[in-house]
Amino acid sequence: MGLTVDVLQELDLHDLQAAARAALQETNAIALIELLEMLWSCDVEGANAVIDAVLQRLQQLRALR
Repeated sequence: MGLTVDVLQELDLHDLQAAARAALQETNAIALIELLEMLWSCDVEGANAVIDAVLQRLQQLRALR
């Protein structure tokens, strides 16, 4: 849940780069998937940039398996 809170705080501050960075540094795939689901279903300003970062990070984690 920490990832979601961190990303939402950065989005609230309109710091899309910090929100995307938080997603790109996450190592917990489940947290990323939960964040993706929340951002996908809610109309959060700037969510698309973070969604892209989450998808990128999930691909990176998948490649490491």
